[in-house]
Amino acid sequence: MVWAQTHEKNKGRDERRTIETCEVTAEAVCFPAAAQAAVLRREVSHRQPETVHLLTSAPIERLNAKEWLHLNRQGWGIESGLHQRLDVSANEDKSRVRHRNALWVLAMFRRLAISLFIEWRDALPARAKATLPDFHDAMSLDHQLRAFQIVSAAHPSFVPRS
Repeated sequence: MVWAQTHEKNKGRDERRTIETCEVTAEAVCFPAAAQAAVLRREVSHRQPETVHLLTSAPIERLNAKEWLHLNRQGWGIESGLHQRLDVSANEDKSRVRHRNALWVLAMFRRLAISLFIEWRDALPARAKATLPDFHDAMSLDHQLRAFQIVSAAHPSFVPRS
């Protein structure tokens, strides 16, 4: 059993994370390619402690307890990046579509739009101020032809051609 611990501030609150890891076999945990298991305990001031169980295919030599604790914390970047854009800017949570295939298609188009937005934003001089709604406005009716050319091009580029 190997363990690591962090103690830091998160949005002004004290947060303590402790992880205990151990080697496992795929057969022992009934999960293909599993090499390690862990128990992560999060203690945040003014909240109930939370315990999470984790599995990975990375052996201890490649992913020690301290690195795993760090990577688990970094995983929240996905929640605050992609999911925030999907929930707030793309209004995904407000969607009333219930058909499984339609949900899947809409989700793929939303993610495609966010990928295109990130490329578009990176090409702007004042990129920090660009938002997903700004991208939607730029791709509005008078820009549909250019947007279609970008999406259907073999080598898409957001740099205007001379």
